[in-house]
Amino acid sequence: MEIFTVDNNFKAKEEVYIALGNFDGVHIAHRVLLEKLVKEARANNFKSSILIFKNHTKNIVFKQEQKLLSSNEQKYRFLEEIGIDIIYEKEFNNEIMTMDPIIFIEDFLLKNLKVKGVVIGFDYKFGYKARGNIELLKKLSLKNQFDLFVIDPVIEDGMVVSSTLIRSLIKKGDIILANKLLGYNFTIRGTVINGKKLGKKMGYPTANIKPDINYEIPKFGVYDSTVEVDGKIYRAATNIGKNPTIENSGLRIEAHLLDFHKEIYGKPIKLSLLEFIREEMSFDNIDDLFSQIKADVDYIKSKL
Repeated sequence: MEIFTVDNNFKAKEEVYIALGNFDGVHIAHRVLLEKLVKEARANNFKSSILIFKNHTKNIVFKQEQKLLSSNEQKYRFLEEIGIDIIYEKEFNNEIMTMDPIIFIEDFLLKNLKVKGVVIGFDYKFGYKARGNIELLKKLSLKNQFDLFVIDPVIEDGMVVSSTLIRSLIKKGDIILANKLLGYNFTIRGTVINGKKLGKKMGYPTANIKPDINYEIPKFGVYDSTVEVDGKIYRAATNIGKNPTIENSGLRIEAHLLDFHKEIYGKPIKLSLLEFIREEMSFDNIDDLFSQIKADVDYIKSKL
């Protein structure tokens, strides 16, 4: 898979089919669209490509940082596994946001990126104030003679699968359904940082995780989870919250790896959530807190 950074002077070297969207999380509905892209591109002897904005479009449109399901690194790994040939990276800025939708298609996509086919979701909008829609794309495809494929909504458990829906499920702690719609376990990548080491003193050492990006933060509480560090995967009990019994301060993500005793400060780590066990609780004392932690760990061990 090739990755190109696109600026105002960029001109593609080869003709492509392209998919448009944010593709945050690369969930099961995205995969239906992307697999269609790869299939049609190959059938017509073109390479498959994705236009990816390095920053989420909502960061600029709504002037607030969007919570994410995946980093670009995670996203690109999924895209490569699906069989995408080319990623075009571009910064989403005011110029793109205010671009007339016809100019976006005819000048940017067709001329600069040499697009011969477009694959989009049923609700895709583009251009200034989202004035570009499927009806406009159909007209432009006839006028400019490029192929257009519109993917129907993917329905799961009576719901239209979307990144927005999955974020809302994660916020509510419905991690099992969120994982089902993602097609994999929701994963937070980060770095292990120093903590208070209270857990270690009480027999339950934890890896304190600083996330790499602005992930959607799950409902505060304890989760059955797995942790990957140094290429190995361990089962873990993970608390996400503000530690109300001890300090009730900023967000903390702390994972107790089962049967693990190594020092891993400063190492990259992948935390994957499997099941929400209980809500975060405030205890009267430290002993009560660690009695509950023992119960949480015992519950997870009972599932192994």
